[in-house]
Amino acid sequence: MESQVRRRVRRTVEASRQTILETAERYLAEEGPHGVKVQRIARDLGLTDAAIHYHFGNREGLLEALLRFSGRRFVDELTLAMEASGSPSFDLGKAARLLTDLYERRGAARLAMWLILSGWSPSGGGMLQPLVDWLHEARTRRALESGLTAPQLEDSQKLIALLSAVTFAQALSGDALLRSVGLQALPREDFLSWVTDLLEQES
Repeated sequence: MESQVRRRVRRTVEASRQTILETAERYLAEEGPHGVKVQRIARDLGLTDAAIHYHFGNREGLLEALLRFSGRRFVDELTLAMEASGSPSFDLGKAARLLTDLYERRGAARLAMWLILSGWSPSGGGMLQPLVDWLHEARTRRALESGLTAPQLEDSQKLIALLSAVTFAQALSGDALLRSVGLQALPREDFLSWVTDLLEQES
């Protein structure tokens, strides 16, 4: 046991933080914010609670770091998706799927809402800026090719904000959002496709 602890101490600070956040993200996806507990993460990794507090201060610090960690992963995956497209075209459907993965499957929407309701206020910004830039570039190119005036950046920002709001709300409410307006039989995926089609018309 002692030799295992000594080996873990040799990890770099960044490697230790990464391992802790990856474990926390797994619990977040499985159980939501209530499942992210310092004691169980420490037990899983063979660490002490104090070791996790050393890196994040307290549980709230861990949760805030986890939200930023998920956001950075989203940006990395978005960048890869844009590079893999092989063209400057923009696919709102792919953007919606990436946002759904972040907000719903990984639990980022529940975590962000939990933190906000606990009094936390986000200090950063711009996580969705690459998405805005991608959309705005495509909209500008289409407009110029058609001999039209280039769109305003603010309009592209609003379109992405709306798409983010819809995917965020769906992640929190599940099917309740659609049931509230009598759409009991409509799959959420179909509704999201309808939203992206509508936004494509605006873009």
